[in-house]
Amino acid sequence: MPEPAIFKASRVANPANDAWLTDHAVVTDASGRVQAVVPASTLGETPGTKTYDLGNVSLIPGLVEAHSHLHVSPDLNGFANITTESDDRMVMRAVGAARKALLSGVTTMRDIGSRNQVAFPVRDAIEAGVVPGPRLQLAGTPITTTAGHCWMFGTEADSLEDVVRAVREQVKLGANVIKIMASGGNFTPTSNPRMTQYPAETLRAAVVEAERLGIYVVAHSHATEGIRNCIDAGIHQIIHCRWLSSDPTVAMDYDEDGASQMADQGQWVDPTIALQILGAEARAAGAPARKLHWGIAAARPTQEQTLEVLQDMRHKGVRYTTGLDMGMAYADYDKSAYNAISFVESLEYTPWEGIAAATSVTAEALRVDDNVGSLQPGKFADLVAVEGDPSKDIRALARSTDVVKGGVPVKLGGRPLV
Repeated sequence: MPEPAIFKASRVANPANDAWLTDHAVVTDASGRVQAVVPASTLGETPGTKTYDLGNVSLIPGLVEAHSHLHVSPDLNGFANITTESDDRMVMRAVGAARKALLSGVTTMRDIGSRNQVAFPVRDAIEAGVVPGPRLQLAGTPITTTAGHCWMFGTEADSLEDVVRAVREQVKLGANVIKIMASGGNFTPTSNPRMTQYPAETLRAAVVEAERLGIYVVAHSHATEGIRNCIDAGIHQIIHCRWLSSDPTVAMDYDEDGASQMADQGQWVDPTIALQILGAEARAAGAPARKLHWGIAAARPTQEQTLEVLQDMRHKGVRYTTGLDMGMAYADYDKSAYNAISFVESLEYTPWEGIAAATSVTAEALRVDDNVGSLQPGKFADLVAVEGDPSKDIRALARSTDVVKGGVPVKLGGRPLV
């Protein structure tokens, strides 16, 4: 249970996540929320209040991870594991994954695609204090076509009526968000990432029904035609957004007007580019390369092509959320900091913009910024301290020393407490 506490650090992020407050302290209350952020020198005597002097570290809000699959093994056997393992094994995997993410500094996480019988019990256990983990937003099973992307842990729905029924069913089970597969994907051999799975009118029906029920919709799409359908349907967030051509001999078919419309409509994009850095680092360390999906093997976009398009989209005003695609190959559950690292190293973000993207900006996209994402009175006391200064070296974000969730330390001085 939380109790009033004080967390001191040499550097504390300001409420806008764009500068340091030097030698400050975060004061928390018995509800596990921030009471005040003040200069440490003004505290005076604080008898009866537990004080943690974290030392020469950088203290920021807990990381917000927008794209995970808690039940998937982040190795090259992920597909085999998910098509052969029991639900009980997947629950155990998900519990370990949630703890690993929390100890790395992730205090809020959105899972946008896991089996219902895995995801919902794990969230319930975390909320009851049975197991440690981040605050979870869940989509439960993604909605996909028969044999479509992630059919093996999705809800298969082909007609417009089936999709609307699936939206209602996921909300009834406790979903905070709906995930729908607008195109095929690289993880599923029976789908084609270059081709659409639903027409715009079916996607729009999902949006209308989700909004009626008070939640929002994220859609996976690699294909240009799928992205256009998402734009026309008013999908709230688009995942990957690779603009793959329907012609298998052509890598990309970028629609600049579509990107501008996306920006005008306020549609968020999770570009999932941290996977490129993690994959390169893993292969440099001797890991085998991931086998290319048959749908893109003939004309795969280069990294340079992908980044050029994503940079242009940003210049047009498209806003990006972080999102590692945790559970996919190379994307382990303690690597969320690589979202900000990839934004800085690949998309021309400043380090502070990267820090904000991994905290307050993604909290806004997930519609939880009233409670998390910045160190302000009234918000949850979710904190992560890292070695060094990530405003100068963004890779410092991956070196967490201390983690606090709801005012309760779960890691101190590099030592896990849960």
